[in-house]
Amino acid sequence: MINKVKSISEIVQGFVKGWPRSDRVKTGLALYYWPKVIGDDLKTKTEAVMMKNGTLWVKTPDPALAYNLTFFKKEIIKKYNKYLGPGMIRTVRVIIGDITQDYAIPKAKEIKISSDIQIPPQINKKIDEIKDPELKQAFVNFYKRHETIKK
Repeated sequence: MINKVKSISEIVQGFVKGWPRSDRVKTGLALYYWPKVIGDDLKTKTEAVMMKNGTLWVKTPDPALAYNLTFFKKEIIKKYNKYLGPGMIRTVRVIIGDITQDYAIPKAKEIKISSDIQIPPQINKKIDEIKDPELKQAFVNFYKRHETIKK
């Protein structure tokens, strides 16, 4: 049997498809990938603040940078398509304002995650296909946090 190599966007699409409240997952992934999409030079000068209805909202305190980023919307969307799959990010809006984070992913409220949560085999199989160790751990944490909140 030949193993089919899947792109990260195929894995993400498979994981998100059918997930209840997938809009939150998509938003979280869009914010997570922003530093990788924008690159090392600009990740400390910009912040992805929200994603809603296919629009990614990006904030920067520099009006000149905000103006210049508008010329790179297509490239930003193209990079997101590699990570999240086509259609999740359809447009980018750049606004001027203070950055609240240092490239970090927004911190979630502290919730004590139950240690007895088991990941179902079908989800665990998909998680094992993820090559990026940070993203893999983020999915595991997300799933366990989600299940803890449901209880």
